Amino acid sequence: MSEIDRLHDASRVPRADLAALGDLDEGHYAVLRTAFEHARDKRERDLSAAIDQGLTVVPALARSAVRRMLFS
Repeated sequence: MSEIDRLHDASRVPRADLAALGDLDEGHYAVLRTAFEHARDKRERDLSAAIDQGLTVVPALARSAVRRMLFS
């Protein structure tokens, strides 16, 4: 699997849009994929922290159950 395919799978950006970036080698696509994966992971951590912060009004013992109820 080429790096452009891996980037497409990770980002869901259409291959045509990725190809429009120009003549990039596999290393550049790998850097873009890694940057996208790090940004995605940070977004997930930030969102989880924001949800936890929002659930502070719920008693600690019930938070995990409330979180599952709201986000499943």
